[in-house]
Amino acid sequence: MKRILVIPTLALAVAAANVSCSNEFKSEKIEISEQFALKDGRTDSLDFSVSAEFPVAGLKAEAGLNISTALTEALFGEDYMAMNPDAAAKAYKEDLEKEYRVENLPMTEMEGLEDSSLSWAEYIQGSFTYVGDDVVSYLATRYSYSGGAHGMTSEVAYNFDRKTGDSILEESFFKDGYVGKLTRLLTAHLPESLESPADTSMLFLKEIEPNGNFSIGENGITYIYNQYEIAPYSMGIIRISIPWEELEGIH
Repeated sequence: MKRILVIPTLALAVAAANVSCSNEFKSEKIEISEQFALKDGRTDSLDFSVSAEFPVAGLKAEAGLNISTALTEALFGEDYMAMNPDAAAKAYKEDLEKEYRVENLPMTEMEGLEDSSLSWAEYIQGSFTYVGDDVVSYLATRYSYSGGAHGMTSEVAYNFDRKTGDSILEESFFKDGYVGKLTRLLTAHLPESLESPADTSMLFLKEIEPNGNFSIGENGITYIYNQYEIAPYSMGIIRISIPWEELEGIH
């Protein structure tokens, strides 16, 4: 089961299929934040939260439905994509709570387990990072912990054609033969994206190739490399930005 971050404040006022078409793009948040105790008398718990934007205006109905469906799948998984976003978030929360108890309750009978040793956390966030005349970009962030030394955080960017709601993939966004030049640009801009340029010595790779995980912005594009993807966990998520003027010839 795929997992993500949630906190309850506003429920979506409209289903994705009923996104109104006006010139001004608008979104609303689904927010849920709950904690579920594993068992009475113990401090183990599942800490769950979601805070995710979905479009409600500024798109044609079909485009709004396409984007909302894609984001519902991205945040909560394929099993929930046929639901409206609000229902999907609640169903996901309920299923995660069941999974948490099914997997962990039997272990409470084992000797030597201290309280809180069976705690889980799941945090999902999603927000629009750029809204242009032709393109909208979205960032989904997920933190998941289900035991062990530490949890994992991941960021995945999604770009959509504002007129149709279709996903914009790397292969269609760039011109044929883009990989070589884009690799050189990513590698060249890598040092400025790190806390210390000397940290390049810790990378798993000498050349940074495009991975399809990029967001479109007003000033250029940003590629995202998650933990362990090109560097050790301690370096966190690495984001490399390239201005539009340097992308001439491949975009």
